[in-house]
Amino acid sequence: MKVIFDKIKTNVFTVLKQIKKYSQLEAIISKTMALLMRFSFYTTQWTLVGEKIPESYHIKGVPFIVCLWHDRLMLAPCVWKWEKPLHVLASAHQDGRLIARIVKNFFSMPPVYGSTGKGFTAAKRLIQLAKAGEYVAIIPDGPRGPRHKLSSGIVTISKLAKVDILPYSFCVKRYFRFDSWDKFIWVWPFNRGVMVWGNPITSAELKNMTETEAAQYVESKINEASEKAHKVLMNV
Repeated sequence: MKVIFDKIKTNVFTVLKQIKKYSQLEAIISKTMALLMRFSFYTTQWTLVGEKIPESYHIKGVPFIVCLWHDRLMLAPCVWKWEKPLHVLASAHQDGRLIARIVKNFFSMPPVYGSTGKGFTAAKRLIQLAKAGEYVAIIPDGPRGPRHKLSSGIVTISKLAKVDILPYSFCVKRYFRFDSWDKFIWVWPFNRGVMVWGNPITSAELKNMTETEAAQYVESKINEASEKAHKVLMNV
């Protein structure tokens, strides 16, 4: 019996050591990525389009939902310049935990773990936050895609919390695109780029749309922001 107990004890300690090593590695990776994100952001010469839109919400103290595609995620945390925190929906998957660690520890953005489409737990929390006047960020085609296809949760949250959605996107001259499901864009430093805040998508205009119509409408507005960023970049 003692032999069995000793084996179990040894296995438990081995697992705990591996978890600790992984946690330390994750901490190093997240810190490195945060530094690289900031370095790329602050060494890029930006042209800003629509920056007065979120500013007007902040001046009035009105909450909103930031909405962007997963492939434009790299520099999004660097954009948030306001004192009031942005609550970010984060997946419970491994890559989601890493993103959550980065935004929480290095950008002071509290993560909300879960999915807006499973069990509705995360969606309920986001609705509570928005109703309480907090700002929320959702990547509606994450964590696994399909790419640039809206999950249903963001429309529901906007309607129930009665908060507007602000599309966001950017485009840069030099980047590396990963061969991943989202074709993730890694921005090189010493760059030139355009950031676009799209026109607000109000909860009132979504109210009278079907779920499919609303999803397609929000998708089109995020894509418009990306297209506008690309168009402006070609002329700067």
